[in-house]
Amino acid sequence: MSSQTDAARRSDDAVAPTIDFRLSESPAHLLRRAQQYASEIFAKAGLSEGVTLRQTVLLAAIAELEGRSQSELVRATGVDRSTLADMIARMEKKGLVSRSAAAEDGRAKSVSLTLPGRLKLAEALPAMQSVDAALIAVLPRNKQQSFRDTLGFLSSAADDIDIGDLDEKKRLKKAAKAEKAAKSKKKKRKKKKK
Repeated sequence: MSSQTDAARRSDDAVAPTIDFRLSESPAHLLRRAQQYASEIFAKAGLSEGVTLRQTVLLAAIAELEGRSQSELVRATGVDRSTLADMIARMEKKGLVSRSAAAEDGRAKSVSLTLPGRLKLAEALPAMQSVDAALIAVLPRNKQQSFRDTLGFLSSAADDIDIGDLDEKKRLKKAAKAEKAAKSKKKKRKKKKK
């Protein structure tokens, strides 16, 4: 039995690919771990009763972009559209934000902080500031600015991808409309010929 197991192992080893990857060196994984670290610091600060780090980020973005659309908040926060919509709906139920039709586009929703939302943000900001300070404090002084710069570059890259995706969606939508219009004209010509 032992020789059969050894033979099976040798057979498996012969076809198994060599994996040359170290999770501990993966930037994506390390960023995720840094995010987990930031969330833990936020929670342990105990200054943000009933609000998570992610919700604080959203409240801060709404305060900064008062009256802007949910789409603009998606771009500012990096939270995906459906998650952000769900978060805003829950915050609206709690009375932290209000939504209304956007002045420039009646289909879009304009989001604003209510007084309780402003108070909740003010209450949570010390925890957010302690997260920022703790993240920077673990770095050597000569690396702190380059860390901020690197995060800024990554954030800009994320913005560029989102903008590119939106531009591509607009282009595809426009092309689909043009194609539909062309088909409609073609049908009308056929009817006239009959």
